[in-house]
Order: sequence, then structure tokens, then C-alpha cells
Amino acid sequence: MFVYFPINAGVFTDDTELSAAGYFVEADKVRFERNKPQTIGGWEIATNDLVAGICRGLFTWTNSNSQAWAEIGTNLGTWGYFDGQLYENTPIIERGELTNPFDTINNDETVTVNDTGHGLVVDQRVWFSNADAVGGLTLDGLFVVATVVSANEYTIEAASKATSTVNAGGGTVDYEYGLAPGLQISTGGAGYGTGAYGTGTYGGDTTSDYYARTWSFSSWGSNVLGVPRGGGLYEWATNITATEEITNGAFATDSDWTKGSGWSIGSGVATASSSSAALEQSISLDEGTWYLLDVDVTRSSGSLNVTWNSVAVGSAISAAATIKQVFYAKQGGTAALKFTGSSFSGTLDNVSVTPLLNMELVPGAPVQNTVMTVTAEMIVMCAGTIDVETGVFDPRHVRWSDTGVGLWSANQDWVPSPSNLSGAFTLTSGGEIIGIERGRGEILIWTESSLWVGRYSGNPDSAYVFTEVGSGCGLIGPNAACVTSGVAYWMSPSGEFFVWDGSAPKPLKSPIRRTVFDNLAQVQGNSIYAFSNAAFNEVWWLYPDERDGNEVSRYALINYSEGTWSLGTFNRTAWADAAEITYPVSVDVNGQMYFQEIGNSADGDVLSYSIKTGAIDIKDGDEWVEIAGLIPDFDSLIGGVSVTVETYAYPNSTPESKTYTLNNESGRVDMRSSGRQMTLEFSSTAAPAFMRMGKIRADLRSTGQRR
Repeated sequence: MFVYFPINAGVFTDDTELSAAGYFVEADKVRFERNKPQTIGGWEIATNDLVAGICRGLFTWTNSNSQAWAEIGTNLGTWGYFDGQLYENTPIIERGELTNPFDTINNDETVTVNDTGHGLVVDQRVWFSNADAVGGLTLDGLFVVATVVSANEYTIEAASKATSTVNAGGGTVDYEYGLAPGLQISTGGAGYGTGAYGTGTYGGDTTSDYYARTWSFSSWGSNVLGVPRGGGLYEWATNITATEEITNGAFATDSDWTKGSGWSIGSGVATASSSSAALEQSISLDEGTWYLLDVDVTRSSGSLNVTWNSVAVGSAISAAATIKQVFYAKQGGTAALKFTGSSFSGTLDNVSVTPLLNMELVPGAPVQNTVMTVTAEMIVMCAGTIDVETGVFDPRHVRWSDTGVGLWSANQDWVPSPSNLSGAFTLTSGGEIIGIERGRGEILIWTESSLWVGRYSGNPDSAYVFTEVGSGCGLIGPNAACVTSGVAYWMSPSGEFFVWDGSAPKPLKSPIRRTVFDNLAQVQGNSIYAFSNAAFNEVWWLYPDERDGNEVSRYALINYSEGTWSLGTFNRTAWADAAEITYPVSVDVNGQMYFQEIGNSADGDVLSYSIKTGAIDIKDGDEWVEIAGLIPDFDSLIGGVSVTVETYAYPNSTPESKTYTLNNESGRVDMRSSGRQMTLEFSSTAAPAFMRMGKIRADLRSTGQRR
């Protein structure tokens, strides 16, 4: 007798297998599309390069040249991705020169760097350039702080062993110090979040010392802005090569420069004798781009001012120094770089202007923020930030910049005035701010326990009006919410999934909720990463399951158009939907970047998937039945599939398990299993692999055995 077993779409894990009869109870790498289970798409490596650290920020955008970019933020740094390549753009917090800073030991890779008051920590990224060989080593390029010996010394590891012992070598070395690393995983007490509202000093230090580092990214015209939790606002203009903009910066000839009264060029320098005129050269700079002016200055009297396009580049120079000054080109264009003396006597040499390849701290912006976004009005909004009036960090304070429409530098204007739209507001309830997302015509701000909505008013006195729209529906981590088609979905520390469609926050009925929250790794809510997969009407949450450890290892997803849920394992820590880049992109725990939903293999390797039914109560469990065969019904079966049949005498008895194999040519699979209840698990470990399941039918034969 052929019997059809109706199995509803979706995974039901929050009760017994018998209670979940008519559903699936386990799944991995399987979604529900048009109410039928099918394998998720495969993936391919997007680049052979790896990022360092754990990625907890991933954003894609298109610049003014219609080029698609991605920005990746980890606990150790940041990287831009373009056309199959990664370009490290970790924010630089300090630049300068060191004189003979290196100590080497013969036959040892460890190099000691001497820098008084360096302030660095282990794993911080440092760059050296123009170093002379020392101990058989040329220490140019990227290094990582291996140990901190003292306030004045730290060590790095060279790529090879030194061939001699040298103290104080390397000559005059240019250095750049990257942003200090953040935590890889969160620390703190029990609970879904890390710490509670007021952890640390309220109105003082942020709780970033307890949280795994997350990043907020958003586009600013062609550029990208980023905030590491607890850090400043940084900007990158997608520069990947440091093209020199100055001609004859070494003054090898008396040419290419316009000399004002008192200036002369000779002997490889430009010399000023009590000059109050300008030495200048016209250069062309790109709009919205950060540049570095590098110049060696000697001085015997007077001072020197530097401008580009009549805007000051740094402060007046009144002492001999190597100047390394960052400046912003705003609208760009061709204009004069001028060195204008004020009774200045001295020399200039090695003049250089190059675009910055790393993210740069935005001047004027708050230097301590929890999260950030850019609104539809092209206004930068930081939440959990420095109070505009007190100058002290307030975890409930919201600030926004002037509008960047037609004004690239508006993200540097944060002081409210009648002539701009910048402003601030302090939330009055809900605890500290956790996350922010741009919705449909609104800004959504989540606290520990509530949801606030900010809407643009256009009033210069208060450009945004904020309203609390729900309580008991806070956010579990900064990246645990996403917005798709104007609807927000998120995970809450209350142990619920929520949705906001503009009316009121509502819990999502989820048959996997208890499984997810009961096994969520404690204090790792900051690691949860939500994203949309619009091609399949899905929202996913990547989360750490304590059964696997503290790092992200599993996912939960909902098909929001059909209301079906699924779950499984995945070692991805961040994901961005297909938009500017053709395919969704993700990053795994090893720092590998992938294209997702492409092909039917794991980068050419085995794509493992499985899905298991709840207990099928054969003839209502009244009779012992033999399962004599299974009638396959699959669409586009690739790689074959194994079917494991488990039969039970009673729900809690030890099952009998048998596994059978079928493929596209299988018309009927003969079996010999018997019991009162049974489950069916379909799985594959093939490359490529895909299945879309239809109806489940079996050939059942009565044995006559009753209860």
C-alpha cells in the first residue's frame, strides 16, 4: 500500500519528534522555497587573500565610477575589497619618524623597536618605510606587535633571521601605527548581552572593553565611513595606490615651482631668506579624498604656512621638523599648494603629497561612538556617543552631522548652529543604545530593551524627531538586526525574534526559538550577525552556539514571505546581500571571503546538507508496519542523496536505523524496516550537490502485530 506523508514546510525543533509530526525537526544547508525544502546555493572563494582577525562588519557600496566595493571590519583592522583583491585600510592613529629604532639579535627573527611612549599593544599593526638595512634585515612593510617590552620598547617578528647583532640601527624610518585591536570575543557576566546598562562608568567610559569588536559601515558618496564600537568615525576614499602629486619634490632642478620673493632652489633644497612670499606648485586632487603632506623643514627664523586651494594644511610651522600632515581635498580640483613664509628663513626638501590608503579619523566628529549610519538625507548619525553639551560619553545620546548633499566635508560639522542641520537628542528610556539601522523614511535605534524611531523633520533646530515605539523588544547585539524592503527583523535579549513593519514591534512566532536561545553562547550576543537574502525572501542570523564554543557556528533563518523557518551550521561571521556586488558576500572565521549562492559546491568541494522529518506515526501508532519501499520525488537532484530510515517501537525506545542510497534514476528504493513510528533523514556529501524535495511516499505493509 502506497502512503503519502504530508510534511509541512519548515523546521520545528522546540518539542519532541512525535509532537513535530508533519514537520521537519533537523536541517543543515536546506531552505524552504515555495514551501518545499531545497539545498541552499553553493559558494566560491572571492579572493585568495585573507583578512586578519574575526570579521564583524561587512558592507558593500558603489562609488561614483560605478565600481562595486566591499568594506570588511575585524577586531584587528579593516580591508577594502575590489575586483578580486583585498586592500588593507586599517585606520592610522599615528605617523612619524624614528631614528635608528631597531635592535637585532644574530640568528633570531625577533626585532626590538625603540619608541619612547609608543602606547602600543600586542597584535597592533605597524608599518615601516625607508628603513636602512640592519642586521641583514630591511624592515619595510607591515608588522604586528609581538610583545610589549616596556613603555618605550616593543618587538616585532621579521620574515627571516638577522645575520648579526645590532643595537640602534635602521637609519631614519617612517612609521605608521594602526588602530589598536579590539576583543575577538566578548567577556563579562552571564546573560545574552555583555554587562548591563551602566557597565563601566555611566557618562564615562564605554563598555567596548567588554565587547567583541563590531563595526558600523555606511557609504558617504563614493567613500565609506566606519565606526568600531567604542571608537571614532573613520573615512576611506577607495584609494589603493599612493600616486605622487608633486613634481620635483626633491628639488633636483630649479623647475616646476613658482618662487616668490626670497625663495631660491639649488643644492637639492628650496631655500627662503626672510621670505614673506610663497613657494608654490599647482596640483590636481580628487574630491572627497584624504591626502598626506610630507616635507622636511629646517628653520632659522620666522614661520611658514601651508595651504592648498587657499585652505590651511595644518598649523603654522615654526620649528625644524619632518612634517606629516593629513588634509582633506573637499571638492577637489586643480589649485596651488603654497608654502608661504612669514619672515621665514630655512629650507624645504622632499615635498610629497599622496592620497591616503588607510581610513582616516574624521575631524570634528565624536571620537567615541557605539554605532553609526548615514541617513537618506546624507547626514551621518552616531548613537551612543559624546554628549554635544558636556563633552562626555553618554550611551543614550544621539548626534548627527550637517547634511552632505553637495558638501563633502559636512561629516566634519557636528556643532549645531542656525546655518547647519547638525543636532543631538538623548533617549529617555530603554537603557544604553545597542544598534542603529536605516529604515523606510526613518531611522531605527535599538536600546537594551526598547525600539526608538527617528524621523526627519527638516527643522534646523531639531532635524530629527525621536519616538519610543516599543519596550521589551531591545537588541541583543549591534549587528543582530537588519532591514529588508522597509521591514526590520531582529533578535532580542528577551529571547524572542521581533519584526517592525511601521505599526508596532511584534514577536515572530518561531518553532526554533527555544533551540536557538537555549543554546546561544552566553555573553556573545555581540557576535550575532543578521542579514537579508532578498532573492529568497529570507532573513538570516549567524550566531554562536555554546555546543560548539564561543564563536559563530550556526544560523537561523526565516522565509518572511512564507513564514517558514530553518537552521543549520555555518562558520560565517558576517554576510552582505547581493546588491552592488552580483552575489552575496561573506567572511568566515578564518578570514576567507566568499561569494555565496553561486553554483552547487563548497568552492568545488563537498557541499553537505541534511534534513530530517519529525516522527511519522504509522497508522496512528496502533499497528506494527513494515516499510517495504520509498518512492523518490525530487526536482533537479544533483549528486544523489542518502535516506536514513529510523523506526521505533515507541517514541522513546532505541530506534533501528538503516541507510539507503538513491539518485535521479531511482524509481523505487526497496527497504526492509519496521516499527510503529519512523523518521526519514535525507542527506548528501557530494560535489556538486543539490536537491529540491517533492512528496514523500512509502510502500507500507501490515505485519498484523498490534499493541
